Amino acid sequence: MADSFVAAGSFITMDQSRPRAEALAVRDGRILAVGPLDEARAALPDAPVRQLPGTVVPGFVDSHVHMLWAGLAAQRLSLEGVRSVGEALARIGAHASRLPGDAWIVGAADFELDDLAEGRLPLREELDGVTGGRPLFLDRKSHDGLVNSAALARAGVGPDTPDPVGGVIERDPSGAPTGLLVERPAVELVTAVVPPTTAEERADAIAHIQPTYHAAGLTGIVDPALLPEELAAYRAARESGALTIRMTVMPLVETSLGAGEALARLRAGAEQPGTGDEWLRVGSVKVFFDGGGSLGTALLREAWPGTDGYRGNQTVPTEVLEEVARGCAELGWSLGVHTVGGGAIDLVLEAFDRVDRKRPIRELRFSLIHAYLWPSPENIAAAARLGVVVATQPPMQWRFAAGLSRRFGTERVGQATPIRSWLDGGVAVAGGSDGPGIPHEPLLGMWSAITRRVEGVDEPVGAQEAITAEEALALYTKGAAVAAFSDHECGSFRPGMLADWAALSVDPLTAAPDELRAARVLQTAVGGNVAYEL
Repeated sequence: MADSFVAAGSFITMDQSRPRAEALAVRDGRILAVGPLDEARAALPDAPVRQLPGTVVPGFVDSHVHMLWAGLAAQRLSLEGVRSVGEALARIGAHASRLPGDAWIVGAADFELDDLAEGRLPLREELDGVTGGRPLFLDRKSHDGLVNSAALARAGVGPDTPDPVGGVIERDPSGAPTGLLVERPAVELVTAVVPPTTAEERADAIAHIQPTYHAAGLTGIVDPALLPEELAAYRAARESGALTIRMTVMPLVETSLGAGEALARLRAGAEQPGTGDEWLRVGSVKVFFDGGGSLGTALLREAWPGTDGYRGNQTVPTEVLEEVARGCAELGWSLGVHTVGGGAIDLVLEAFDRVDRKRPIRELRFSLIHAYLWPSPENIAAAARLGVVVATQPPMQWRFAAGLSRRFGTERVGQATPIRSWLDGGVAVAGGSDGPGIPHEPLLGMWSAITRRVEGVDEPVGAQEAITAEEALALYTKGAAVAAFSDHECGSFRPGMLADWAALSVDPLTAAPDELRAARVLQTAVGGNVAYEL
């Protein structure tokens, strides 16, 4: 595409001073003028005019999606779509038969218990029967892991191995590990001996996955919980010109080291929070504080139904989280904390509040990630007062609500993912998906947030938490840009902003819900350069 041109079409600007426009004047990847066609042409009199299809919105931003992991998952064993333990075992066995010698089998158990006819996970002995003595590690949503006997043996994990702080080695009545490792501290006992991915594999993963996101209208992504070698992969892609999507990366705080050592390692790393450019910037650092909703391990205020008082998993001691938050505040860093259940939300916001009394955190944009299982009115008020951003994922509600309803009841689950309440409480909310394993398309997320429709349920779930079409579009444009620390140049069409857009087959502000659900992305452009076209 030419360095200077006028883009003509029907634009939704997400700029209250001029909500609609006929054209953009674009020079060197940025917007020079927005408004009527003659005004844009006057800004660039000699530039060619390009007619854009459909209705054009600022490029979508996903405030929380594991892009690198999704790219790596595409290269590995996937159990997506299996509907029984038997089907999962057959797929694992077929994959194992294609591997040489005693190579590791690595993949993703990207299914829900409700997906499987047996309503349970494969057992270690069943996994042993199809893996031919090869060690197996299956990731479960970056929280839990499924392993076989060979993997446990290589890691030295047995009946006498104690549970690590913040994690659980699930055991049978005899005390032997079942093969399920609950939460990252337990999972890391095995991943420590899994052969690491190579730099070439990580580069291939980034190159492979970017077109998938462009096809959904995405021009920006926040990729969280990255280790140093993963951060290095993005840096290498930036330096080689291989990035076609704007990245905000979130380094993982390895809290098992202790707050002081973990922060010291981040300070010594090449990627410092708050640095970067329009293609690759370092945003918040990330901490995992509790488990997952669909996994049944989120930290609730009350016991999980059907358990003997189990409230969920607290992955990090509260005092360690507070020490990390205090250290970040003193360094001027932002902090994003994975918090799913109400019990976790309470503890994290209380820690934030104590830190804020000594070093205000509002300007740092501390964030709650997920925060969907019943934040209280007090939580919402505290988040607004502290300037805490909430990264929410409507596609998670769409995917998980039916299963959670069977545990808690539909009325209770209708109060989950309370975007309406967050917005009405004055909290900044950013849209995302939390893939892989969850639909990443912003149009689906918008539709679900507007209609409160979810997979497997005929009626809306929690209609009182529905939001408007304009609010839904803002989640994935202006709102997500805040979480990506790119709102100064992304998320709206204004002079000086980056020329990133998604052209849609419908007008998302006026389309009927069914029309929005069926809408397609016609074109995606990053810096005025077309990255996808239908």
